[in-house]
Amino acid sequence: MQHRRRNQYMSGGDKTKKINKEQETPNISAELAINTFIEQMNKKAKQIGMTNSNFIEPAGFPSTIEHTMSTRDMVKMAIHASGYKVLTEIWNKKSYKFKIEGNNPREITIKTTVSLPVIEKDYYIYGGKTGEIWGTNEIDGYHMVLITSAPNGRRFVVALRGASTAEERCNDLKTSLDNAKLLLNKPDETVSDISSDSVSVCLMPLGNPFSYGQYDIPLIYSKNADKPGHPASVTKVMTAITALDYMTNLDEKIVVQESDITFGMGNYFNIGDIITFRDALYSMMLPSSNTCATAVARTAGERIYQRIKG
Repeated sequence: MQHRRRNQYMSGGDKTKKINKEQETPNISAELAINTFIEQMNKKAKQIGMTNSNFIEPAGFPSTIEHTMSTRDMVKMAIHASGYKVLTEIWNKKSYKFKIEGNNPREITIKTTVSLPVIEKDYYIYGGKTGEIWGTNEIDGYHMVLITSAPNGRRFVVALRGASTAEERCNDLKTSLDNAKLLLNKPDETVSDISSDSVSVCLMPLGNPFSYGQYDIPLIYSKNADKPGHPASVTKVMTAITALDYMTNLDEKIVVQESDITFGMGNYFNIGDIITFRDALYSMMLPSSNTCATAVARTAGERIYQRIKG
């Protein structure tokens, strides 16, 4: 069933009547829509084997320490996300230009936050997502999940959480990948330590990425792999894959509401702006727009609520 849903949104949705019916918006509050979405987001996490995660909101705000993910779960999430064609297309972009409609029509260009020259010297980066929180003390940190490949063609998935700076995050990711590459050939070799709180590295599984939710994916190199912690904007990957299961038309228009406007990354939207679901996903994944993550969660939450009550 999941494959058929994804093929529909990849093609843009050919069944107009079905799409129009899905786009009928129930008369519910934004808060109820978001809560409905978060409930489904947590169910989705369990379905794909994420056992040490708990989501409270869709953007990764530092609102509560109870919003958590382990790096092992981040790896599982990234593997699953790689099965969505639109996400792999987005991850492959360094920048993206799109038009905003509404009262103030304009065209903007956005850029990715995934820029890792130290790593890119030795590894090809297929995609990933950054996350960072500062100024809160208790849950401050720099995080990231990446899908990469070494020169020999072996693909790695690496998730890191709890670096103290962006530079430390980059260096520890590189060290973790180097450790994993070494341990593949020499399992008993002594490897370098990292300073970040948690990391998990595995080989990218072969075959259908949607089929690994029921299996424990072996880690090559790890540190505190199952320790939960706040993932910040890495959360947006989970928001995207949950929404994509319910919003089948990438060209569907989303109207930004007052409740969607949020501070932080990617804050270039105004009330009444109109964007496509596709452009909202790009804004979530590249510059990490909190407003788009909230708008997408609200819109998908309305869709989920409609299905539950319908």
